Formats: sequence, C-alpha cells, structure tokens
Amino acid sequence: MKRPRQDISAMVFKCPICKRDDFQSEGGLSSHITWKHSGSSDGRGSRPSTGGRGRKDDRDIKARVFKCPICKRDDFQNERGLSCHISRMHLSGSDGRGSRPSSGACGRSDDRDVNAMVIKCHICGKDDFKSEGGLSRHITTVHQGSANGKGSRPSSCTNGKRDDGARPKTHTPRHRDHERHNSDRDVVRGVARVQRESPQRGSLDDFPFKDGAGGATWKSSSAKYKESPKQSRKTEEPRERPSSSDLNLSLSFNAPNFEKFVGMIEGSIVRPREDSTLRTDSINKFIDDLLVVMDRISDIPIKLMRSGSYYDRTKIDYNDEFDFMFYADIRMEADFTNCPPGYCKIRKGMTVKPDLDPFIDRNGYLVPEKYKAHMFDIFEKCRTDSSFRQGRRTQKQDRKPESPAYTLLFDLGISGKPPIDIDLVPAIKIDGWPKPARKIGPSKWIEKSMAERAMQCFHVVTKKFQEAHQDSRLLWRISFSHAEKELILHANMSDNGCRKDVFKILKRIKENMKSKNPTEMDKFCSYHLKMFILRFYDKHGDFSKERKLDLLKESIKQLAKCVREGTIENYFIPKDNVLQSVPEKERLSVVRELDGLLQ
Repeated sequence: MKRPRQDISAMVFKCPICKRDDFQSEGGLSSHITWKHSGSSDGRGSRPSTGGRGRKDDRDIKARVFKCPICKRDDFQNERGLSCHISRMHLSGSDGRGSRPSSGACGRSDDRDVNAMVIKCHICGKDDFKSEGGLSRHITTVHQGSANGKGSRPSSCTNGKRDDGARPKTHTPRHRDHERHNSDRDVVRGVARVQRESPQRGSLDDFPFKDGAGGATWKSSSAKYKESPKQSRKTEEPRERPSSSDLNLSLSFNAPNFEKFVGMIEGSIVRPREDSTLRTDSINKFIDDLLVVMDRISDIPIKLMRSGSYYDRTKIDYNDEFDFMFYADIRMEADFTNCPPGYCKIRKGMTVKPDLDPFIDRNGYLVPEKYKAHMFDIFEKCRTDSSFRQGRRTQKQDRKPESPAYTLLFDLGISGKPPIDIDLVPAIKIDGWPKPARKIGPSKWIEKSMAERAMQCFHVVTKKFQEAHQDSRLLWRISFSHAEKELILHANMSDNGCRKDVFKILKRIKENMKSKNPTEMDKFCSYHLKMFILRFYDKHGDFSKERKLDLLKESIKQLAKCVREGTIENYFIPKDNVLQSVPEKERLSVVRELDGLLQ
C-alpha cells in the first residue's frame, strides 16, 4: 500500500481552548494543552506545578488512551498505534472486522492486486479509498470523535484540530513523488532505519530474487554458521523481532525496475560505523598481541601481510572475517619447471639462514606440508600461551585437511555480538614477479606507479594441487594477494569512477545466492568474482558513475556467460582457469540465478 509523505513543517497550530496560534508542531500544542488547560475543571486553568522546574506529571500522560471504534479495544497509547491496529486487523472482509489475509507464504501482497484494490469504509460506506493508509486516516479523523464510531470528528478551526485537549491530527496534501507501499507514517521512517541497519534487519540476505519463472521469494536467514567450505566462515548478528514497519517493507522490496533493485542492494551494504570500528579495533589488538607472543615463541623470523576485502575496502557486510598471511622472513626462490598453471615449487635462495632447513627435502625444495604443520604448531602455541590474554577468547575451528588456513573464532566478549572468523595462513613471500604471469602494464585505470607496486612481489600458500602430478607433494599455490589488494584498493583512483561499486554489488548478489541455495553453492566464491572483475575493468574503459547501471547489467551478462562456459581466467595467469574446481551442477545453479536477475 502507498502513503504520501506529509509536510508537517509548513503548518501552524492553534490552541482550541485559549486560541493561541503560534505553535509550530503537534508536540508543542499537546504540551501546551497538558500544561495550561488540564489543571482545572473547566479546562482553562493553568496546571499546578509539581516541582521547582514545573515538570510534567507522568500520571496524566499515561492516562491518555485511544479506543478502537470497531472492536472497542482501548489500550492504545497513541493515534499511530490505533491507526496501525485498524489497518492491520480490520481492513479485510466485508464487515471490516476480519484479520488481514495472507497473500503468500510470507504474507506479502502481490503488487498487481494492491494497485487494483478499492477499499470501502465499513462505517460510512465511502468506497473511493485507493489504499489502506487513506482509509486508516479517514477512520481516525472522521469516525474516532464520536462514541458510536459514526459521528464526525469535531473541529474547532480550519486546521481540523481537536477540542478535547488530545493531541491533534495533522492533514497535509499528498505528494506523489514520495509515495510508499506502506500504510503508516512510521513505515517511511522504517525504510531509512532498515537501510541503515541492513546487516541486522532487512539485509539483502533477506532480499527476494527472481527465480527462473520471474517470481520472487523472500529468503530468511539460514543456519548461524555455514559449515562449507569453511565451517564457521559466516556468522550472523542476532536478529530482533521485526516490527510491523519492517514486515510491510516486503512490498517495497519487490523492486519494479533495475534501478530500485540496485539502490536497495547498495543500501544494504552500509554498515553502522560504531560496530565496524569495534570489530576492527578488537582484531587489530588481537593481531598486535599475537605478533608480540610469536616473536618470542617462534624459531622462525615471521612477518605479516594483511589481506582480504576489509583491507581493499570492498567489504559488503559486517567485519566478521579477516585474513592474515604469515610468511617466513627468509629469502626464497620460485621454480616453475614442469609445474601446472598457478603452481610452483619453492627452494632456498641466496641465504645462509638455516631456519627452514628441517622442512627442505634432499633436492633443496621446501615441502609444503612440513612447513604448514610447523606454522600451525606455532599458531597453537601462541594462542594457548599464558601471557597471551587475547588467546583465551578464541576457539580453534576444525577444517578440512587440505585447507591452507588455521582458523579461529574470536569472541568479542559482548552480549549479542557473534564471534569473528580469523584465518591465519602460512605463506612464503617471493620478491619480484612470477615468470608465467603476464605483466601489469599502465592502462586507462591502472597508473604506472600502481602497476609497479603490484608487481613488487607475490606469495605462495600450502594449497594442494587436486589432480595427479609427479611433483604434487612439492607444489605451492601462487597467491597474488599483494597485487589484488593494490589494484582493487586503487581501482577508482584514475577517474573517480564506479569500479569498486560494481564489484561490491556483484559480491552482494553472490552472497544472497549462497544464502538462498546453501546446499547447491559451495565452491563459487568472491575470488572467482575478483578474477572476473579485473578483466572486466580492462575491457570497458568508461566507468563514470552515470554508467553504473549499464555496466552492472553488462557485468552480470558476461559473468553468466563465463560461468555457463565453465571458464574464468586467472587475471594474472590466463592459462589458469579458476573455475575448474567448481562442479558443473553448482555452475548451472549460479547461471540460473544470474539469468533470473536479468529477466
């Protein structure tokens, strides 16, 4: 249902008792009546003072109640509560007394039915109301003033203010540009509130996406922790019980066009600053303390690289997961001889440091599993060390044996705040740029200095090669986290464009698809989107903000095409197909969802 936004600021209110007419708001007039005219029997005497400051008497305020003219319920504390009650409980059925019918599995209305409805007042028979909000205002302003619910509401001035000393009702013209699918003024405020608090309530995890038939379904939250591929990768804020305003927002979520759809996605990405700061400050404190303990306990000199979406400023939800690479501060070299695309072997470089010698085989190659086991042992010793107080707030998570990360759940120690997922990833840093990787040259969006910084180094992690290979036990997965962070973080630097906006919207769409199909989507992740979007940046030169919607549509089309064909090239090593580990059934599910968005 749609309701116009009211312009209250343009009105001047007049007291119906003493005729004073300089009140700028209903609240001012209501306070005046309560203070000046409720202390004597005739309603004109001033209210006796209750203290040195003349504060209000709470008993008088609490005594004001409103009665429903239909069901005679008389425990409403304000007109808005009564208005919501009437619109929800008495606007269905011929007699006006039936409860509001459900129109779907989640009780949402079909927009076509809403637009076609004509609503009739069950008291006076007037039948030209186009919305529940209009009827609700009619009932509260016309029929609430008499005992039997049928008389007109008395008016003492042209503004329609009440003579009985109660708070007056405002009446303002309709503004069609601000109509909403809601029946009460507080719903409009609810829209803004839900957008501000979207990660907690009304987020795009609950956003209806079109299915193959072009319909829409309301998706609620799934399990508190996702078990696969990372057992505790996603945590969720405890949701409050939604208000009636939030429930009515389901109509607004049926976006009639792509622009509104994108607007609602972008609104859901906004996070409360104070909550974000709380989480990041806690994690920074944890990592700083961990490095101090690690410097004392570890027999290997270790350095840290902060990676992940928080550090390249493309985070789309709460800061509930962080990735950190810990690498040995020892010069090592990469060997790409007879290695599959995206993998290499690591051997000791020009150094005399013996720290990694226990993990090097007789041919001089560093064995990933030995290095990983030793680093995991260091992480565990640091976490359980008695001097590391932050470690007492952590819980180690079991992961698949092939996982390259040591994962912790870090408890913030605040009621209602879920733990934070922390990945500690053992790595090796290699100076320079890998030979199989293409050079990152200056372009329309990549400045020369950015390209040079991106190619300063790369890392390798202990992720196994899944296929048969003669050197499988020695293969390390090449990670371009340093280059990715540099390119994504400064993607808009050249033209102040919308590259990062498009990327974040795609990530939000992907997250919603995963929450909608948790059992069907397991392998498809943000890394695949990152490899796709970097190449998409190269193909399209103009990323001015005016073209954001067109570019987003085009990115969804091209992404669907790539996933359908089963190929997304590694941006840095084109021969490496990053989709090769995603099963065909899962790829078809992703394509189906993407195609549904474009219908």
